[in-house]
Amino acid sequence: MRLPSRAFLLAGCIAALTACGGSDSQQPDGGTPQEQTDPCAPHGHIHREQEGDWCHCDRGYLASEQDLSCAPDPTYVPREDFDFGDDGEHACWHVANGPFATVTASPDRRPRVDDFHTHYTVKLRQESGLSVGTFNFKAWATGDFVLYLSTPDVAVTVKEGERVVEPVGTQPTGPFCDGLKQMVGYELTDKVQYTVSFGPTQPTELGLVIEHLP
Repeated sequence: MRLPSRAFLLAGCIAALTACGGSDSQQPDGGTPQEQTDPCAPHGHIHREQEGDWCHCDRGYLASEQDLSCAPDPTYVPREDFDFGDDGEHACWHVANGPFATVTASPDRRPRVDDFHTHYTVKLRQESGLSVGTFNFKAWATGDFVLYLSTPDVAVTVKEGERVVEPVGTQPTGPFCDGLKQMVGYELTDKVQYTVSFGPTQPTELGLVIEHLP
């Protein structure tokens, strides 16, 4: 019996691979990589860090202990207002007694303003005839935070990446000092890096105290 030639065998193998889709390196769309979806969506988003990935879930949801996902929080009760606690009395103590720090806005870097119990003098920079500035802030805890401001009408924007974190409440401080006039309340999360931007505004500097409410 005559055996098939080597060339005939090779041609047969190629034909079989082609018929079965043997090349698994090609994507159905011609090789374009597929965008990775966020496992924490739609009720949160993923944080990828060296210590491990974790879900930052929206209000009313909790990170699952079994996998990367956000599940409804069975104990969550929607809040109707924000409790500003002592209305700024403790923050006003720091206006008079410190500790004190000064930070200056820069287009090239973002100074930190995340020391609790500290009265910051925030120096803004000029842009198009008005004052602006962006600063880094890490919460170091999860819960309610208040930005106490010396200027009641300054625009404040807190962001996590490109996502704007909406304030939960705002109101004037109590009559405890002249150095702080306005309170803006937020719900923030431990381990998350935020930015705090001020302006555009007319004043070239402002006083700031940030506190985590117990």
